[in-house]
Amino acid sequence: MDLIYLSKLQGIGGVMKSRPEDFIVEEITKTGEILELDKAFERQGEEGDFTYFIMQKRNWNTLQALKAIGRKLHCGLKRFGYAGVKDRNAVTTQLASAFKIDPVALQNMHIKDIKINGAWKAKEKLRIGDLLGNRFRISVRETAAGSDEKVKEVYTDLKGLTPNYFGEQRFGSMRKNTHLVGKAIVSGNFREAVMSYLTYVDEGERAEAKEARKQLAADGDFKRALEYFPPYLLYERTLLEYLSSYPNDYVNALRKLPRGLSLMFVHAYQSYMFNKALSRRITEMGTSLMPGDSVCGRDPFGFPDTERIEKVENAAEAEERLGRGELFPVLEIVGYESSSIGKYEEEAIEEEGIKKENFLIHSFPEISSKGSKRCMFVPLREFKFEYAEGTGAFTFSLPAGAYATVAMREFVDRCK
Repeated sequence: MDLIYLSKLQGIGGVMKSRPEDFIVEEITKTGEILELDKAFERQGEEGDFTYFIMQKRNWNTLQALKAIGRKLHCGLKRFGYAGVKDRNAVTTQLASAFKIDPVALQNMHIKDIKINGAWKAKEKLRIGDLLGNRFRISVRETAAGSDEKVKEVYTDLKGLTPNYFGEQRFGSMRKNTHLVGKAIVSGNFREAVMSYLTYVDEGERAEAKEARKQLAADGDFKRALEYFPPYLLYERTLLEYLSSYPNDYVNALRKLPRGLSLMFVHAYQSYMFNKALSRRITEMGTSLMPGDSVCGRDPFGFPDTERIEKVENAAEAEERLGRGELFPVLEIVGYESSSIGKYEEEAIEEEGIKKENFLIHSFPEISSKGSKRCMFVPLREFKFEYAEGTGAFTFSLPAGAYATVAMREFVDRCK
């Protein structure tokens, strides 16, 4: 799906993520504190069964890093909690928690490219969403002279905002079909969901994986597929093992996967629909508002607060407040309890040929989704750009759930 740019100005070009150090992500805690790179943190702990720790990592994704720590300390992944997931090809800091793990053991641990910048006792597990946002420091190499002026022009054209699209990683790190599996689930076509997951081919995959998927698509023999599906395709083999014995029980085959993975399929489809609605909205209206739009206020740190929703009555006044960073327009992430579906969400629903009630999945209720609200645009807080010797360095903060890669495409892509 081609996403519409908010700015129509030409970007600076260049190369992103040529090395992990080009993409630095520092988590911002719920209290507004930035977990700065290489900074030691000390806290007065409290009695409890949990240990909070600040994990700095290079070239590890969050789950991989926590699994490595668990192996070192002889415990499983379920003992850990985290507020947000950080990508692999980056240098990142984030808060995490561990159940009944000694803070000293964490700090004395040695794993290549993983560093613990502080650890202390706590009462409760850290949970997804327990963060305010992230600060990004992103280097773009091979950029041309004059980038300073171009970036300034784009930032002004954006009015300090970036579209709040879901980034492409939401739809699969390797194969971009996660939303397609989700659509099949929501539509009640569980066979299609399973076969899409097993047989969808992406050119970025290894040759042996592509050949295995093509062969299964051709003959549909689940039992035989176990002989040639590569061992590293663990979830695919989990499905195949069940379907070898129960070849038509696609719902319960999906239940053999971790619930989080099956839920991710549904969420990816909701994200796809949100992106479609927002892209059309930007095409027709840019950042303009109209009476009846849902908007939210801002929190004490200047980020959107989607717990405070109101309706636009005076569009001109609301646009002035938007320009001052006092409110942000909101779209629905469509689910079975969505109550404020507007024109653009409705058009996406109609195009997809579904209804909001489809997200109440009767055959698989544990992955049903109520829906939620998400801002159309988010502010680029504390934005700064510096250029030296062919490299442009961006610094900005985004609220939790917003994608820096989405913001960067406004500044970097040349063709718009």
